[in-house]
This record gives sequence, structure tokens and C-alpha cells, in this order.
Amino acid sequence: MECLLQKTEMKLLSTWLVLLIVNQAISILKTEEVTWHPTYHLAPPKGWINDPNGLIYHNGCYHAFFQYNPENNKEGTKYWGHARSYDMLNWEYLPIALSPSLEDDINGIFSGSAVNIHGKLVLIYTGVSDNFNKQRQMVAISSDDVNFEKRGVVIIKDKDESNFRDPKAWFQNGSWWVVMGSQTTDKLGEVLLYSSNDFFNWTYQGVLAGGNESLGYMWECPDFFTINGKQILVVSPQGIKQDGFNYQNLYQTGYFVGDWEPGKNYTIKKGFTEIDHGHDFYASQSFLAPDGRRIQISWLDMWESVFAENVTGWSGMFTIPREISLTDSGDLLSKPIREILEKRNQNTDIFDTIISSNQMLTLNNSVFSSEILIEFNFLNSSCQAIQLFLKEEPTIDEGVVLYVDFELNRLFMERYYPKYGLDKSNRSVAIDLSLSKLSLDIFVDSSSIEVFVNDGVAVMSSRIYPNNNQRKFSVAPVNGYVNISLISYDIVVKNQ
Repeated sequence: MECLLQKTEMKLLSTWLVLLIVNQAISILKTEEVTWHPTYHLAPPKGWINDPNGLIYHNGCYHAFFQYNPENNKEGTKYWGHARSYDMLNWEYLPIALSPSLEDDINGIFSGSAVNIHGKLVLIYTGVSDNFNKQRQMVAISSDDVNFEKRGVVIIKDKDESNFRDPKAWFQNGSWWVVMGSQTTDKLGEVLLYSSNDFFNWTYQGVLAGGNESLGYMWECPDFFTINGKQILVVSPQGIKQDGFNYQNLYQTGYFVGDWEPGKNYTIKKGFTEIDHGHDFYASQSFLAPDGRRIQISWLDMWESVFAENVTGWSGMFTIPREISLTDSGDLLSKPIREILEKRNQNTDIFDTIISSNQMLTLNNSVFSSEILIEFNFLNSSCQAIQLFLKEEPTIDEGVVLYVDFELNRLFMERYYPKYGLDKSNRSVAIDLSLSKLSLDIFVDSSSIEVFVNDGVAVMSSRIYPNNNQRKFSVAPVNGYVNISLISYDIVVKNQ
């Protein structure tokens, strides 16, 4: 009884603290000017979104479906929202595609994928029922790419159905295939494989890949595709413990590289590797553009984190669509889609200068919907570190700092927004500072920052919550001087 009372007291205290933070945020928003809804990232006009679903190019349009709660700006019963675009940056929001309505999806519409079958847009998704204890795979078909007719359950897992979700389907060698996120009986993550001749009758083909205790207790949102003759398996494990600079978020998204063909086992050649090293990146999904590029989009958020924007009526957003490729050594490269080049308006001259530790270069006083290209020339530099600030002033603690550490050979991203409940924390990625140059392609939107390092060798993505007067971008070396060249653009996109 004493333990129960303690738990009750802790729960009441936790609820009180959340309410306090929310009330403080509302009070601050009433007195300080903030604009957080993104301009060139997909986010809901209102309500909540999380995982991207059903990404596909179909009938001349890019379609993005997403986990959606239209009635509340917090997580709740899931629907599938729907948007389409001609360039993956300007999005038109369409009516809700899927709503809970059948016995097998009455508790929610969880993640899934989309395919083209005889010219029709077909969705395969996880229907949830029995208080989330039943997770079954279901199909819906559209004749107009907007309205969908449900066709019911097509895959049921034997025995435990409580962790069996997120089907990703594709066509290969005359058959349909689908991978499923799952959990073993001894609570380890795994990906299951099924095949079908008609997309409605599926045969279990076995475990495609499985983890161990070091790789978490559940694997969500699998994605499986081929690049350069290698098969890439992307998963989002839950329950990986932090290991030094790795796995610092609550959950991760990463990839394996291996060999597979129908009828054979998946042979892994490169072990699990994180895709993005920022605070907010989860549930990646990919698809093929009509020109053959593999495009990846992720949820630019993290479970059980602060969603300060929900006091303004919406929560959640997606990353910039990224073109992904594979190096000869098996490393995944991520670059912003080239369509974004057409949205640039140059807003600064090109700076090419040397700055010393008693100087600071301010590029822009209002980095809002922007791209900043920076290159450091180490052949003409001598310093211990380089700091880049997105703040009201560099001397003020609140805001974002990017920090190139020459001793640790790492790029750090630190953010701090205490009045909105975000404590000071950093994420980092290893960088090769033996090279003569370091290039950073930095995208700042209303409430996000994405940093592409050395043409996509590494990426860091995080949510940020600056007031409108906290958007000054400055650069300064530490204990020495640095040769820097940079240029800034406005990104002009208008979502409907």
C-alpha cells in the first residue's frame, strides 16, 4: 500500500509539473513573439502527427500519409492524414484517408505503406483493437487517390498480436513482399517477412533479421530496399541503452547493410548504425522518385520529449526529404533533395574571410526559413574549436550552439530552452578533421535545425523553440583563427 501511495504521489507530482510547464509556456507565448509552424517542412495545420506512412509517387504526385490525431494536439487515437505535392516541399492537405471504423482498427490506424496495383493506390496498414493487444495488417484501396475503401484484415500473427506492426511492402521477382516490425517471446526486436501473389493472401517466410539484448526490446517501422546491389534494412528499435556518444535519444533509427534475394536468408555485412545524430529523428520511411532516387523522410521529433508547440494548436513535423545513397564502404549518405535549390533566394553576399578568437562574424540577425552554407578551410586555420550560435546574443545561454571540437574530433549540437521545458543537452557526431575542409549545410526553419556534414556523410536534426528575437546566427573560433566562407538563402515555400 505504501508503494502504491508513493506511485500515486509521484504521478500527481509529474502531472503538476507538466501543467506548470504548459501554463508557463502559454504565459510566455502571450508576452513574447514566437512563430514555430514550419514553412518548408510538412506539419499539420492543427492536431498531432508522428510517423510518416505510405510515401509514394503516384499519378504525377508525391503522396505522404502520416499518423494523425485531428482532434487534439497531443498523442491520442490515430488516423491517417494525407498530403500531396509536386515537389515534396509545397504540400496540399487532403481529407483524412483512414479513420478507425472496423472491429479490427477501432482503437487506431497505426503505420504502414502504399503501393500501386494496376493503377490504383493501395494502402497496407496496422489496425489496432482489443485495447491495443491486437495489431493486424489491413488493406484499403482508392480509385481517385483521395477516398479509400477498406478491404479488411490480410495478415494475422500467430499467438501474441500485441507488438506486430508497420508493414512496408514492395514488388520483386513477380511477387509482393512485406516486412513487419515485431517482438520475440523473450522480448527482443525482430523483423518478419511475408510474401503474396495478389496482396491479399500472404505467406509467412520467416524472420528476416533479429536483434539481441543490446539492440532493444522492439523493432518498429522497418524499411527494406536495395541500393548499389546491397539490401538496406532500416529499423527503429526501442530500448537500446546509451553507449558513450551513441544512442542518446529515448529511441533510435538506424540501418543494417547486407545481401538478400527471395528464398534466401538476409546476410548482414554491416551492423546497426544510427542514421541521424540529432535530438529528434524517428520512424524513417523511404520510396523511389520517378527518376530513381531513393527518398527518405522521418518524424522530426522524439517520443516522451517536449512538444512546446502544442500550446499553439499543433504538434509534430517531418524532416526535409532526403536523397540517400550508399558508399563503397557501406555508409549511408543523406542529402537534402535537389528540389530545394529552386526555392532559394540569396539573402547575403558570400563571406570569405579569416576571423580570430577576439572577433565574431554575424551572418544574419533573423535566420528564420533559411539555408546556410558554411565551409571551414583548415589549411589556413589554427584554433582549438569553432562555435556557431543561433541565439539572441552569443553571451546569452538560451538557444542553440554548434561546436566543432578539434580535440574530440566531433561536431556537437547543444540546445537550451528552459522556459519551454527543454533542459540543456547536446548530441554529437564524429567528423574527420584530418581533411583540409569541413562543410556544413544548415537548414533552419521556424522550429527545427538540420545540419548536413560534408555533403551528407552525417546529419543532425533537432527541434528548436526560439522566440523571434533569438534568431541571430554568428560564428567565432576558440583560441586561434579560422578561414571561413559562407552564404545564406531564404527558403521560399508556401504550404496550403
